[in-house]
Amino acid sequence: MKKKSHISQSELESYLWGAATLLRGYIDAGDYKQFIFPLLFYKRLCDVYDEELNEALEESGGDQEYAALPEQHRFQIPEDAHWNVTRTKVRNVGKAIQEALRDIEKANPDTLFGVFGDAQWTNKDRLPDHMLRELVEHFSTKTLSLSNCPEDELGIGYEFLIKKFADDSGHTAAEFYTNRTVVHLMTELLEPMPGDSIYDPTCGSAGMLLSVVAHLKREEKEWRNLRLFGQERNLLTSAIGRMNLFLHGIEDFRIVRGDTLAHPAFVEGDHLMKFDVVLANPPYSIKQWDRESWASDPWGRNIYGTPPQGRADYAFWQHIIASMKARSGRCAILFPHGVLFRKEELSMREKLIAHDLVECVLGLGPNLFYNSPMEACVVICRMDKPKERRNKVLFINAVNEVTRERAQSFLTDDHIQRIVGAYNVFVDEDGFARVIGNDEIRENGCNLSIPLYVRAVTNPAMSVLEDSERYGQNSLQQAINNWRESSKALRESMDGLFDVLESSEFVAARHDRKKKEVQPAFKRAVLAAEVTSQLYKEPTFGSVKHEKIVYLCEQVLGLSESLEHHHLRQAAGPYDPRARRSTEKTFANAKWFEVKKKDDRITYQPGEKFGAHEGYYERYFSGEKQQIDLIISLFRKAKTEQCEIVATLFSAWSDFLKQGVVPSDDQIVHEVLENWHESKQRIPTERWHKALEWMREHGLTPHHASH
Repeated sequence: MKKKSHISQSELESYLWGAATLLRGYIDAGDYKQFIFPLLFYKRLCDVYDEELNEALEESGGDQEYAALPEQHRFQIPEDAHWNVTRTKVRNVGKAIQEALRDIEKANPDTLFGVFGDAQWTNKDRLPDHMLRELVEHFSTKTLSLSNCPEDELGIGYEFLIKKFADDSGHTAAEFYTNRTVVHLMTELLEPMPGDSIYDPTCGSAGMLLSVVAHLKREEKEWRNLRLFGQERNLLTSAIGRMNLFLHGIEDFRIVRGDTLAHPAFVEGDHLMKFDVVLANPPYSIKQWDRESWASDPWGRNIYGTPPQGRADYAFWQHIIASMKARSGRCAILFPHGVLFRKEELSMREKLIAHDLVECVLGLGPNLFYNSPMEACVVICRMDKPKERRNKVLFINAVNEVTRERAQSFLTDDHIQRIVGAYNVFVDEDGFARVIGNDEIRENGCNLSIPLYVRAVTNPAMSVLEDSERYGQNSLQQAINNWRESSKALRESMDGLFDVLESSEFVAARHDRKKKEVQPAFKRAVLAAEVTSQLYKEPTFGSVKHEKIVYLCEQVLGLSESLEHHHLRQAAGPYDPRARRSTEKTFANAKWFEVKKKDDRITYQPGEKFGAHEGYYERYFSGEKQQIDLIISLFRKAKTEQCEIVATLFSAWSDFLKQGVVPSDDQIVHEVLENWHESKQRIPTERWHKALEWMREHGLTPHHASH
């Protein structure tokens, strides 16, 4: 028998990530979790079973029948499904793993059914036998017994792996991972108690449910009598969540796979179950949901109305309110800022205020939505507010309470303590928090946009919330304006320094500095390379979409003058053929990308020196990186036609402003349809108007436009 020894946290993390690296070159990084998590859980189950077996043998003096009794084990492991049996396989290894996992699920139908997910283990093109054998042998190098690796420690390792996979998964990370420091904050704000029922309607990898357990452990309070409930639409993600709870030593929970809006899992008779605490990070503004059924929802969740088709945020919000207990029910929901002010949801917001459910609106800093530069807010609702908080809402502008290290943003303990402290005292704090009466909110048209009520004291060089009262939006515009102001101040300071230091050496240095400025064409190619490196894998990405996103980055950030351009009014929107040829030539010469043409479609593939543009990008665009990332994220999944529409409107709008005319929406749309390419008329007028609304909402407007 292999000698057992305690596994340190660093050893555990190296061991777990080492397993993932064995899959490189065989499957996409985004698919690692389908295979690594089930194998880890499989190994843990078998090692703990062996540990329990040995303890029972020692206790019984070697009685094999006694040691094998079901009551001696938390989970049953059929003899032929044990890890050690699978380890002996040299052929059809994937099939052996798949059969073992299914046999374990069948042996534990009440607890483990479906827990291993539905990964395709038998696909030898992706998972050849030799690779799977290597993976099994890697996991076999350590014994994952409770004595070697206690539940809390393995749970931390599992969370480490979840975060690593989230880092590698790009924009899809938000489907299963919420920034854990934000989750910690939300939990602290709700202050869960022993015996509470806890619910997450979009539970992902169960991080919010685990955060409640961790909170009570830190408080040294009883956590074992918590009742944990979660629903998750994605099969793999729901399996990851269940494994996460099991590996943390939590067995009394219910996580159900299913669509929360279409088929809520937790019901009692003809109504929804009610919970003490609801924590949620619903998917942002999903478009594919059954809006028609919501209007006559059998569970009575359309309390305040039917949300628009393209934004299900208020459907989730109403589901959560309908799931809260009448006296003790409270919730914290992580949302994008749009829910606070969008016009199409005004009537529902009015009813939320009328019923006095909103207790706190908290604005967080940038980049706390995972792998997204979008700023987030937390909305806290309480079914039965304390008397002193009734008909009031606390607004907290915590946009500066964020730390960024190694390309990751997070909340420190000090940030969390300051926010929780402000929430608990529920009083005004200059530049940070204000208590506003519901009457004043109604006077502002039930707009809950935080900068209407509390203006944060900010560093002007930082990206901060948009404080436009007209649109009440959290967008690019304020960040861009702040960047311009700080950049201008820096340039003026530098120029002033040269003026004061009149020596010939400094004059010569200034002259050399001007001579060495980068050529606009190369600078544009660097920007285009960054856009391409982030989007080339997207199925909707081609040369037209590429042109429009680069164009918008140049225009919205005010870079167009330094980059020089000669855009033509083409069928697909503003188009600079000379710039495109120059960029593609730089791609080829620098070997950053290979530009390929097939069936009249241009695609971009990584070249021999893929990623080598990053040093230049850091040099030329370090002050604009966050804003560029936000623009890219807005169009990542967009169809080419959507990019065309926005770029065309931006160009037409800019032309008016250059002539000193502040145009109406009708004028902009008329200009596009009548004076641009005739192909524009294929797109309905309504779409152009909706696109203008969307542009304003996201700050994608000419910077000299009047707001």
